Amino acid sequence: MDENKNKPAEEIIEHEVEKKRSKAEDYLRDPEKSKKLIDEAVKKANEREEKKGPLTEMWKSLNALFRLLQAYIHHDYARIPWGSIVLVVVAFLYFVSPFDLIPDWIPLAGFVDDAAVIGFVLKQINTDLEQFLQWEAVKKSLDAAMNDEPSE
Repeated sequence: MDENKNKPAEEIIEHEVEKKRSKAEDYLRDPEKSKKLIDEAVKKANEREEKKGPLTEMWKSLNALFRLLQAYIHHDYARIPWGSIVLVVVAFLYFVSPFDLIPDWIPLAGFVDDAAVIGFVLKQINTDLEQFLQWEAVKKSLDAAMNDEPSE
């Protein structure tokens, strides 16, 4: 089966992203709403069984986006342009919404548009996400080094 045949056109994805942009900005201005959105998105991601096979990389990327938004909300990481963090929230808003281009209750096909929007966002913020992942790796190394220090 041709996977691109079922994938929404990029212009449609861009339109869907733009529709959610101002709502995403509202969420970013309210940390409690942002935390609830992350919880809802994580819950939905954990309910999906399609985490293996061709979607494995998407799930890894989605988890990286979860960590990025959490770090941003907790003020641990702020070196990301406003437009990029807004796109991350747009991806989550789209992901948790059961009513989008292809309703999520339609088996398998219901997540094609979610994956397309997440893929679009990942493409747009690729450099910013890579910088976050580098920061995260350094932080993890420093935290491990600090925990290994002998106490006096």
